[in-house]
Amino acid sequence: MLFLLLSGFARAEELAIKFQTDPASSALRPFSDVVNFSLIVTGAGGKPLERGEVAIVLDAPRPARFLSTDFPMVEGTRLVEARLPINQGRAEWKQHLPIRGVYRLSVDVTAGDAQPTRQNFELSVPENPAKWLWLGLFCAGLFFVGVVAGRIFTGPRAERAALVVALALIAASGTAHEAAKQENASGPLEVEPATVGKLTSIRWRGPAGGKERALLSLSIVHLEKDKTVLEFDKLAVEKEFAFKFHFPDGAQYLVKTIAETPGRAAERAEQKVSVTGVEPPLAAQLPSLAMFVGAIAVGLGVGRFSKRR
Repeated sequence: MLFLLLSGFARAEELAIKFQTDPASSALRPFSDVVNFSLIVTGAGGKPLERGEVAIVLDAPRPARFLSTDFPMVEGTRLVEARLPINQGRAEWKQHLPIRGVYRLSVDVTAGDAQPTRQNFELSVPENPAKWLWLGLFCAGLFFVGVVAGRIFTGPRAERAALVVALALIAASGTAHEAAKQENASGPLEVEPATVGKLTSIRWRGPAGGKERALLSLSIVHLEKDKTVLEFDKLAVEKEFAFKFHFPDGAQYLVKTIAETPGRAAERAEQKVSVTGVEPPLAAQLPSLAMFVGAIAVGLGVGRFSKRR
């Protein structure tokens, strides 16, 4: 028995995991082009692992120190939880990265007699330079409005009135979020009611009662922007495939599946998802609001000073 135990440990091979993205990490930008994620798993001698399963967990970047991102409710949350089959040493999926910052990917690989392997990766996504340019131009515009208001309005009461009007304009530019109800649908695809800020469970059940293996392709499309935010292509699954996904904003999405089974016609299913939006916390709104009010206040002071001169 001791011999069999030791020989079992000897047969257990160590796995190596390599993480790749296309395009490269240096070219990534938030919510621009879809990113191709690839996990390459090899065993002894660098030979690709033929069969196995990989559990992936992708976490969004932590909250920004000062200015929040375009999706404050996404910061510091979990984006995806899924278990993907390994095919010839690879597990792949496509996904949009919604915000800037450092993403954290946790990978767990299990395969036959091989030792379970866990590895963590980090992926840094810088902000789009155009966003910083437009932010600078917007602040400059607020400063110019303050200068003009400071020269036109005289007296402390008039200045306070101008500041109140500017604050009202800034507050009115906020995005309204409306609660939407989940559209119920029958069939192989099940999507629970989705809310921004937390994971949503999505489940697909196989044809013929899940008795046959199918090649499943699943995609989630942002209907307003006509962008695919998540995609799994031809996963070899049996019975069912379930995962969790975080919808980043309160919009309408379309979940689509295509299941290909030998000797049967491809089975298609789709379901619309109306995501319930959530108002960002004050901690995410106050820094940007303070900066915009400060730009107006400085402009008011400069305009009043220049008029007195």
